[in-house]
Amino acid sequence: MFNLNELFGQSPFRPLHEHMIKVKDCVDLLPELSEAFLECDCDKVYSVFQKICKLEHKADIVKQEIRNQLPKRYFLPVDRGDVFNFLLAQDAIADAIEDVAVLLTLRKTVIPGALKPDFKELIEKTMQTCVYAFEVSGEINKLAETGFGGYEASRVSELIEKVGESEWQADKAQMNLSKKLFEIEKELDPVTIIFIDKIIVRVGKIANNAETTADMMRNLLSKK
Repeated sequence: MFNLNELFGQSPFRPLHEHMIKVKDCVDLLPELSEAFLECDCDKVYSVFQKICKLEHKADIVKQEIRNQLPKRYFLPVDRGDVFNFLLAQDAIADAIEDVAVLLTLRKTVIPGALKPDFKELIEKTMQTCVYAFEVSGEINKLAETGFGGYEASRVSELIEKVGESEWQADKAQMNLSKKLFEIEKELDPVTIIFIDKIIVRVGKIANNAETTADMMRNLLSKK
């Protein structure tokens, strides 16, 4: 168990990194959640949902502590507003994971076999986008040490480009899955179509939020 006061006593950016770790813990459960959903294992879906809720709450605790303490105690090398925007974007990734988990617990829905490969691809592309985004976030301590400039900033800028490219791939996977869903709409009842479409959109939002996090880091770098 970490001590937030101790963290803030050493560096204002260490809690931001700690928050990233909590958000990543949520994201790491996405493959397990999606696999349980594809297998129609409602008990497993609910079990993973509970884990995600607990982890998201831990991320919220760190987020709130950062919001409460950061404006009062530190002179920062970058604009506080940009730091807060970065924090909120990062937190939105965990929120999006929780939204997907909640949705999957609401209704037992059988995903047609024809959609499963594309659904798995969407999850894979979404996870890859998050991995790159966390690589970006994970550099925040080093960036703080260099004043968000120099070689480290250039290296992080290259990572940010990878996030954007990966999110584009996730968008394509989302579009392909949606297209296939409506190609077989006559085989499904309307409620199932609507529900699956909502799931697709919610999963896509995870990748979108990961890209936004990287964009917020870009803002921190561009104003130096």
